[in-house]
Amino acid sequence: MSIPKILIITPYAGRTGSEMMIGYLLNRYDRKRFQMALCTLQPGELLNDIPTDVPTFTAPSHFSVIQKLQNKFGENPILSYLKKVQKEFRADVWYLNTLVPSFLLPLAQQLGVKVVTHFHELPMEYLALKADVFRTIITQSNLIIGCSEIVCQRIREAGGQRIELCHSLIDQSRVQVNPARVQELKAALQIQPGEFTWVMSGQTTYRKGFDLLPDFATELQGTHARIIWLGQLLDDGLVEYTQQKLKHNTGIRVDVMGIQREDYYAYLSLADGFLLTSREDPFPLVMIEAATLGKPIVAFPSGGVTEFVEEGMGEVTNSWNVRDVVASMKKVMHKELNLNPEVSKKRAEQFDVSAIVSRWETLMAQL
Repeated sequence: MSIPKILIITPYAGRTGSEMMIGYLLNRYDRKRFQMALCTLQPGELLNDIPTDVPTFTAPSHFSVIQKLQNKFGENPILSYLKKVQKEFRADVWYLNTLVPSFLLPLAQQLGVKVVTHFHELPMEYLALKADVFRTIITQSNLIIGCSEIVCQRIREAGGQRIELCHSLIDQSRVQVNPARVQELKAALQIQPGEFTWVMSGQTTYRKGFDLLPDFATELQGTHARIIWLGQLLDDGLVEYTQQKLKHNTGIRVDVMGIQREDYYAYLSLADGFLLTSREDPFPLVMIEAATLGKPIVAFPSGGVTEFVEEGMGEVTNSWNVRDVVASMKKVMHKELNLNPEVSKKRAEQFDVSAIVSRWETLMAQL
């Protein structure tokens, strides 16, 4: 009996949580049960981490003159490419990772291929889809996977069908920290004894709450706190606006460090606490990584964090007021909360790839 073939289609093969998760799964899945391939709509760094026994395909993103002409006359180059990939790989299932590839569902149906849609989004990101496309994806996918319970709940509320939960995950074996490098970074940042360093990591977007940094800085004025932001610095007006406000900030120090690939875990390790500023976040991987390092978490009730953080791990507010989050931050800084790093580490272990890959494989085997 032949084993099922699954073609995972992902948007950018980048370092976002939704795509890192796929990379971790492709390194761990049972080769005796499935044959996997990965197709990305744009080339990205993640391709360097894909195991050599997993075929990879990259759809055209910079179109030739011929492809532009084909597109003008109704032949989409990406759809044409996916037809060629299907002819070569002969997948039984197309696995649409995030809502970005959702436009491919009609083609999969035309080719007689089952479709899994993996939702890593909450309603703020539904804006990117036309109403009929969204309705089609939630009602006609053969299986919908939600990366957190809140994601599954929102899909059900929208009328979605055939929904299963499979939490986002990390590979804890990759969370390696060099203590000497941590001390070097502390010295470079002039972190003084007695200062309390909060770290946040994410793209500098409205959804991630980047624009709230000046408000946090102001509300924390007079405390021994400071904030470090890690992640891709986007070239847009919101980022420029926020950066300019921070330049004239009279509150605590805020360092926007950009992407820190080599020192990422060192920066997380130097933190005394993890601050999740997101307005909406399905189940952020950095939250799991921070817990792996035993860091207390403070957050708005932005999504998956409410089902992740347990007693002894920090505090999730019941409001969207920066002052309320700051009040929780002060509780952590003043040791007014019952915090236990071992509780955080144990909780994070439940979301390691080794703990979740079997759940993912069970869902795939049901198709």
